[in-house]
Amino acid sequence: MDLIDPTDPAFTFIATALQHARQDHPTLTMDDVRAAVDLGRRKFKEYEAHTEASSPGRIPAPIVYYARRADLVKIGTTTAPHRRFAALLPDEVLAWEPGGRQEEAARHQQFHHLRLTRRGEYFRRDESMDTHIAAVAEQFGPPDPTWPSLVGLEAKPFAAAILPGPALEPELATLKEATRMLGIRYNTAQVWQHRGKLKPFLIDNNGIQLYLLSDLKSLAEGRRNVA
Repeated sequence: MDLIDPTDPAFTFIATALQHARQDHPTLTMDDVRAAVDLGRRKFKEYEAHTEASSPGRIPAPIVYYARRADLVKIGTTTAPHRRFAALLPDEVLAWEPGGRQEEAARHQQFHHLRLTRRGEYFRRDESMDTHIAAVAEQFGPPDPTWPSLVGLEAKPFAAAILPGPALEPELATLKEATRMLGIRYNTAQVWQHRGKLKPFLIDNNGIQLYLLSDLKSLAEGRRNVA
């Protein structure tokens, strides 16, 4: 259990990763636990990044935006990006930067050699355009992931992809320790184990089988309800 710290900010995500791992392998090895811990921490970082990207007030108004339509880029400005992109529904919003009409006109002039029409807002892409967009994204951060776009519609909802399920009870013990702690007869737990109702959660490097207290609690509560 040294690998699983309930005070870790990523604990809930680690617990979810452990739950998913246990669905495939009822008894986990130390390597399985380490992999679940690493996965949970990666998911937590993704969740933090998403939360920061969606935080109110991060993106000011107005903005100059760079929206992709096929191989073209539209450079425009808006004070209401959610409403603007819902109407425009670009393939993808590539970047944004603070600015209004004056800044938009400056970008149109900067890339006039790539402009499709003299007064239009669509531009061809080349290395200079891509380099500029990358620099803007690096300076001001990613677009709001809730802005409407075709890429966003095709993607699985972010929250459903990474938000954790119920937290996993972190306490582990040997079968004898667990039954003593919970007031369960050791022979009863052995019967559960023999019938396949109870399996060790983890086998440590010394071959010692450890059980989740929550598993034994659930079996004991089920037994009382039947009685």
